Amino acid sequence: MSITTLPRKFKYSSLELSDPAPDLPPKEALALYTASYPELAVADIGEPTIVDGELIYEIEKKAVKTKG
Repeated sequence: MSITTLPRKFKYSSLELSDPAPDLPPKEALALYTASYPELAVADIGEPTIVDGELIYEIEKKAVKTKG
């Protein structure tokens, strides 16, 4: 019996971002993209789904809150 690790990808809108650091937890790996995509600093990560042998994490933008 052998254990294999599925590659991770992050899906943000229509973009699929490859995993920049597979050894880090998903939230920390995603933080490496904040220089290019600053809105990811406050985004939520959904539960992963397995698609074609890859773990796909959906990135969800937080809703904009306004007073009034």
